Amino acid sequence: MYFTQRGQTIIVMLGGGSKTTQAADIAKAKEVAAHLTEDEK
Repeated sequence: MYFTQRGQTIIVMLGGGSKTTQAADIAKAKEVAAHLTEDEK
């Protein structure tokens, strides 16, 4: 589970994975968070 905060809103990103996929999962969560920022513009 990853989360990001935009103003007073906390966005929780749920996902499953394991230690072997953790680096890719984190990269994907960062990508999704970046798109959230773009969508707010």
